[in-house]
Amino acid sequence: MSQQRRLTPFQFIRDNLLLFVTAVVLLYGWTQRGDNYLTAEEGTGYILGIVGGSMMLLILFYPLSKRVALVTRIIPSRYWFGFHMFLGTVGPALILFHANFQMGSTNSTVALFCMLLSAASGIIGRYFYTSIHHGLYGKRITLMEIKQKIENDHSELLKLYAKDDKLNKKLINMEETALRPFPGLMTSLLHVIYLAVNAPRLRRKILSLLKKSYAEDIDHRAPPDNKAVSQVVKHFTLSLREVAAFRLYERLFSLWHLLHLPLFIMMIATAVIHIFAVHLY
Repeated sequence: MSQQRRLTPFQFIRDNLLLFVTAVVLLYGWTQRGDNYLTAEEGTGYILGIVGGSMMLLILFYPLSKRVALVTRIIPSRYWFGFHMFLGTVGPALILFHANFQMGSTNSTVALFCMLLSAASGIIGRYFYTSIHHGLYGKRITLMEIKQKIENDHSELLKLYAKDDKLNKKLINMEETALRPFPGLMTSLLHVIYLAVNAPRLRRKILSLLKKSYAEDIDHRAPPDNKAVSQVVKHFTLSLREVAAFRLYERLFSLWHLLHLPLFIMMIATAVIHIFAVHLY
């Protein structure tokens, strides 16, 4: 991502601290699983199962908050989202400790795997989400916002050297290529890969045109700083890739939504069956 969208160290730590801490705790639990210090049937292990399962149910408050205006009036949507992320991270971790990182009966194993699938889906969705938002808790990025960066870099390149028709046409051609819409998901992915692979060649082409433009400049102005020029060119080609990647991530995020909901429903259904099976039999 470009420098304008790059997270500060504080933002990165804030957005990922819970994930890192949970991963460390889970790693510790995994190494201690053979000690049998927790059992799912009684004591602390049983309580962890109740708390973890309740947290997974409370996840439903976030989609509810997006559909009931009264809920967001009381608590803003971004806080509900943070609550959703917390529950979706800590809840599965508690369930894993409840199971002592081991498989039990058939119904409990099915419920566990459904939960892990849903949790893994949530992590993937988190990546897609942050790719089309300013960080985990920032506003959604718009396509016009990225296009504006391309236009600014375009103007800056023409400003550094006298307006050159050949250079201008090349820049416009690059922009049209990056902005070209593709109907299929695979073609969009290949387009992003193409732009990434060809980025060094595009940068060399632009720099070559800039040098030629300066050599033909009849006013013989002093050349701009090479490092500054290279930085603008790099930013321009990166913005071109961002446009294509943004469209791809939008599609992937929409498809992820269609998959994540059935996984979540399947997790809830298998968890309910598991609870009834445990307490009835």
